[in-house]
Amino acid sequence: LRYQLDISDGLVSQAVCCRRPCNALAPNALYANNECIPRGQLNSACTTNAQCGGGEGMECVKGQCQCFAGFHPTVDTLTHPMKNPSQSCSRDCETEALSKDTSCMKPGGLGSLCFVQRQCPQNSGCYRGRCMCRCGFEQKGDKCQALPPPPTTTPQPNS
Repeated sequence: LRYQLDISDGLVSQAVCCRRPCNALAPNALYANNECIPRGQLNSACTTNAQCGGGEGMECVKGQCQCFAGFHPTVDTLTHPMKNPSQSCSRDCETEALSKDTSCMKPGGLGSLCFVQRQCPQNSGCYRGRCMCRCGFEQKGDKCQALPPPPTTTPQPNS
């Protein structure tokens, strides 16, 4: 990554491309106000909002990275049962909506647009942006019902 440095001696002005400062410290530091400052995570010390999780749902409040009002610490029950393995904040959503990072998404029916699996009804999933029945299930009205098991014997040819 490079940044532009403007140089002027009062008569002539030119721009020079330089290596971005703090590259050697990346991703643990960022360049702000002409200095390298540590990148913060939830509850870590900070002096500027830019330090707090790249601005994804966090801000610097009284010298500490905190979730924005209307956000909460992310809990990922699939990969880590404890709070905040990624040190991020998710938006608080209405009870019928699902939180995905900084967005709230409502659950949908079969055939509706989706972004995450949890938006889709039981026995269905989000495939290419639409709620569709999973393998082994077929759509019956607005539900996905299990297909009957395949026959275990092959029919005998008629003689």
